[in-house]
Amino acid sequence: MTTPKARYDIRRCTMTKPISIYELEGGPHQFFSPFCWAARFAIAHKEIPIDTIRWKFQEGDKIAFSKQGLVPVIVDPNQDGKWVNDSWAIAKYLEETYPDRPSLFGGPQGEVAALLVQKWFNSGPIVALMKIVILDIMKAQTTPELQLWFRETREAKFGKLEEFSTGAAGVPDFQKALEPLRQTLSEYPYLGGKAGPSYADHYIASMFMLAYALSPVKLLEKDDVIYAWRERMMSAYGGMGKNAVGHPESL
Repeated sequence: MTTPKARYDIRRCTMTKPISIYELEGGPHQFFSPFCWAARFAIAHKEIPIDTIRWKFQEGDKIAFSKQGLVPVIVDPNQDGKWVNDSWAIAKYLEETYPDRPSLFGGPQGEVAALLVQKWFNSGPIVALMKIVILDIMKAQTTPELQLWFRETREAKFGKLEEFSTGAAGVPDFQKALEPLRQTLSEYPYLGGKAGPSYADHYIASMFMLAYALSPVKLLEKDDVIYAWRERMMSAYGGMGKNAVGHPESL
């Protein structure tokens, strides 16, 4: 089987101008947005170098050109500075713009399957994960003003954060919510099958990168097939995930 590391061709990277990506940052180099990570994995999968531009909550002026206030936003100098926002839209853009590079979806059917995986995770597991890490996200904001803003905006959605939060006590619920993923990975090494990761892998791996960046809580047991898959994903693309600022003790 061809490994993700073997598929990552640095020679192609040197032939292409870096794509700039506005990424959400907590502390110095603490990039925790799962949606930014999904876009970052997708760009690396396409063997295109990445230029990170740091962005914090409420810095809407930095991305005013995108006519919206959320990251990720990418700017592609290889396409006359074209910009794209939203991780799913970015993945589709990369697939359509760079068809000669490794495919993110493996075809139209794979694109639909990746969207299903994304919607499945967002309908259940992501809530269990947020309960574990939400207080860590608030603490990662670097000023009291940002922490207060985060608390007010999230409590409008979830209620009082201390009551919504489970911390480490929520790990069993999160593990249970991952059962469809566990069953699939017991048969295939990646959601992309035997050939290597697809965008579906990138999306779920990005959620684990959120936790790794912020929380010391161990989410998986070493005998879990998801654990081995996460290790492969964090080691992919030159160790992009492993080299990120985070909590090694949580692995």
